[in-house]
Amino acid sequence: MHFYYIKKGDLYLHIETVQHEDYQDYSDIDAMYTMQYVFKKEKDGAKTFYDSTEANTYIIKRRIKGVEVVRD
Repeated sequence: MHFYYIKKGDLYLHIETVQHEDYQDYSDIDAMYTMQYVFKKEKDGAKTFYDSTEANTYIIKRRIKGVEVVRD
């Protein structure tokens, strides 16, 4: 099966989650997570989509600029 990818030039969209363990709060929360969009040359581990409309919806909802949807 061929997947669709989001590319910026020759870089593929990857999503990285960063955990901040030293999050200080007075509740039961002991860590905070942030999600980052990173563009890398590697195709392995890139965000995949089953069709182009799903990829375009992802771009619009997250307001990612200057990218294109490709099928590899």
